Amino acid sequence: MTTAETITEIRDIVFIVFLIVALIALVLGLIFSIRLYYRINRFIDRLEHVVDRFEGAFTRVIEARQMVEEVTLVLKPLAKGLGIFGAFTGIGKMFKRGSMSNADTDEKVS
Repeated sequence: MTTAETITEIRDIVFIVFLIVALIALVLGLIFSIRLYYRINRFIDRLEHVVDRFEGAFTRVIEARQMVEEVTLVLKPLAKGLGIFGAFTGIGKMFKRGSMSNADTDEKVS
């Protein structure tokens, strides 16, 4: 065998080894990509579940707030009519902190 034939055979062997290594790297990259996709998919599914639960909780809070507003609208005139609202306001003024002049100023502002 001449030197040129030897170099050609070595070059062919190196090229085949390079193709085999590239194929192995491609297969490993594909496997890791599929595993990463699976994990990201599970993570997003969990986030969607959490968002659904938060949405349900916020809906219940909004419903409770609306119920309290409705009850307040019904009970406030009743409390005013019985004088209970005024009694609570008076008690609040008695226990308010600060001097009396500050309390009077606060009343005029609001």
